[in-house]
Amino acid sequence: MPKKTSTYNRILKEFTKINNKLPEERKLSIKQRRTIIREQLLPKFKDVPQYKLRVKAIKASITKAYDKIPPKELCDINYLDPSDFGFVEWYSLDETIAELVPDCVYVKVSAGEYGETNIFNTRNYEYGRRGVREIVENIRPDADNSSGRFVFTGYKKLRPRKRNDGTPENYYLDFVLFSVDAKGNETAYGEAEQVEFEVPKTRENRKKRTKVNKIIESKIKQLKSKKDSRRRAKKTLEKNIKQLQTLAKKANKRPTRTNEFQKYKQFNRTAELIEKYKTQAKITDKQYDRDLQRILKNLS
Repeated sequence: MPKKTSTYNRILKEFTKINNKLPEERKLSIKQRRTIIREQLLPKFKDVPQYKLRVKAIKASITKAYDKIPPKELCDINYLDPSDFGFVEWYSLDETIAELVPDCVYVKVSAGEYGETNIFNTRNYEYGRRGVREIVENIRPDADNSSGRFVFTGYKKLRPRKRNDGTPENYYLDFVLFSVDAKGNETAYGEAEQVEFEVPKTRENRKKRTKVNKIIESKIKQLKSKKDSRRRAKKTLEKNIKQLQTLAKKANKRPTRTNEFQKYKQFNRTAELIEKYKTQAKITDKQYDRDLQRILKNLS
């Protein structure tokens, strides 16, 4: 006997059908759709028996949910300032795409011998994230964990078989990799040119551009604040690790109760910081494992 489809899955099926027919600036990610279903749609149908559940009623509720969502001006790449996506350090690429690029813009990464992604939509960035991170890791050995040697710059380009007519979904943001030598000479690992399209200079368009610029500026400030916070966390953690190492050496030379107590007290303080910063996403899993091993060595 075939398994009955749950109310949740019936709604999701219809939601996906409607979503797929919408223009790019109106589409929602699977995560957004699932949230709307749980919070808005399921409560409406939870007491309706399966045999009474009608597709027409489901579609009407989904349409109402869409009507509450304002149009996404951010999805129109013609209103974005490409300079906001210039000189992105190689190690910040993943974070920049995830947090600075609007979650409805088409994106590609072009890094020549280090790799290249397909054109993907940031709405579902989790699907494209793996490819971006692989490119970053391919660059890492040559970059030697330094800054300024490998950077990405975003260029507005036309998607294959699309017209340069201003339609938002016809364009994508191509992050092209550049290497910079000691003399400041740059070498591009992709086509460093962008397609031009002049948005009509109307009052409405000026308002849209101003609105988009303010949102992006806010995102830049938030991203900078996160980076500054991580930088402070790294500095504080490093200070505590060095202090632990000093106390451990002192305890090894003179294993008194006082010295041992100070060493373990500092160990616990540092371990708590490591756990705290990992929970707050101020350090990566790799940094967490590395720093944990560093402090554990001081217990022997």
